[in-house]
Amino acid sequence: MSAPTEPRVVRTDRLIDSLLLPRAIVFVCAILLAGLNSLIVHQLIEGRKEALVRGDEAQTLQHRALLSQIEQTLNLYEYVVSDLAGRRDTPALGDELRRLGALDAKLIDLLILSRDGQIQHWSNDGPRPDVTDREYFTALRDDPNRRLYIGPVRASRAYPDRWFFSLSRPLRAADGSFDGVIVAIIDLSVFNRDLAEALEVEGAGLGIIKADGHVITRLPVMTNRPTEERVKLPDDLPPADTRPGLIKREDISPFDKALRRQTWTYMPDHELWVITSITRERMLSLWWSSVKDAIPFWIALNLVLVAGALAMLAASRRNQRNMRALQKLTSRLETQASVDPLTGAYNRRQFDVLADLEFKRTRRHGGSVSLLALDVDHFKRINDEWGHPEGDKVLQTVVRVIRDRLRSTDILARFGGEEFVVLMPHTDLEQALIVAETLRHCIAEAAAHDTNALPCPVTASFGIATLRPGETHLSDLIRRADMALYAAKRKGRNRVEIEAA
Repeated sequence: MSAPTEPRVVRTDRLIDSLLLPRAIVFVCAILLAGLNSLIVHQLIEGRKEALVRGDEAQTLQHRALLSQIEQTLNLYEYVVSDLAGRRDTPALGDELRRLGALDAKLIDLLILSRDGQIQHWSNDGPRPDVTDREYFTALRDDPNRRLYIGPVRASRAYPDRWFFSLSRPLRAADGSFDGVIVAIIDLSVFNRDLAEALEVEGAGLGIIKADGHVITRLPVMTNRPTEERVKLPDDLPPADTRPGLIKREDISPFDKALRRQTWTYMPDHELWVITSITRERMLSLWWSSVKDAIPFWIALNLVLVAGALAMLAASRRNQRNMRALQKLTSRLETQASVDPLTGAYNRRQFDVLADLEFKRTRRHGGSVSLLALDVDHFKRINDEWGHPEGDKVLQTVVRVIRDRLRSTDILARFGGEEFVVLMPHTDLEQALIVAETLRHCIAEAAAHDTNALPCPVTASFGIATLRPGETHLSDLIRRADMALYAAKRKGRNRVEIEAA
């Protein structure tokens, strides 16, 4: 049998650690930091989404405004050429062309061509260039069903360093056959300037592209002057008869190769695509500006929280050290109050507490409990002949021998002087008798084989009592065990006696 080497004293180490352990504080602070930063990140994500939505709305409004301006400009020139076509036989038509050309800065020339492409009337007084190969003539000559034609960007032959695109319509003879062309030559730089003034958003772009990919204009202009340019249109654009008013895309721009949010609209009467776009960076610029302004505050807030966590951690460690010191002191005081300092067995006070709990448990749940009362024989003579230090060694040896042979549930206590008691739960009288005889023999053998430590042979007398049915007080059990012990002493000592029936 074995017994615990330390008395069972209630301790609070684990409770203190669970409440004040620094890692718990670090964990809580980490959760707070993570929660706060998650909230901030969520707000940033939502703000970014809102910025993209607002940017898309602004880009749509600008697209509609630019589209309206382009339509008005082209419709105006379409009206002009249509009106002039109806007055082609007017004698003063040349003067009218020059007057109209002088009124509009965007007009380089107004031309009326014969069926073979020769200039019959124009708004200029200089030498008449050969334009028979120009698309604004050949496209209408070769396609009798075409009502209107927007020509690609070309360099002017009459005006060096000037670029234009054209708007032309066919002239018909009385029988409906092709009879020439009337053309408005539009100055590309002035046309671009007017559109650029309407392109208010920084980072926005504008493109006007013919259905065959010829670029009429693109803003901002990426070169010092316009060029004859052609791009490949996206393959996934819907067919002409199913194209919605606005087509939203996010794609790499064919002009500056940047990722842009694009809005496309097809103008079927003019066979033109109008594309406005804005970079994602520009759409997010205001959002990013507010984020940059908030970053110092966010960093400062995190630093404050981290500093607070570190301060709490330091305070917790100090508090933990103080609590551990207090706990050790409390534990030492509890041990001193409950344990016999000489032998390490429980004292009478602690025995009464533990034995009363065991006694009540047995009365409530049933079972057997036995009590051994033992006394070291002739202990007074040992003290008188060999001195108290040697007597202390005897008591310590007796307790060590008993402990080594008890169970962890057995309760050993020193009642005073050389008298000890052992409360044994779940032990009936026969089992208690076996334990007592074993302890008696072991004490005698230990003393006989430990002559260097003990000054003389040592024996002990034992009295045994078992809890009786209906017994309600622990003191009755102790009294009966004492009576059995006294009987063992009267009968010669170094023996075991059980309580009287």
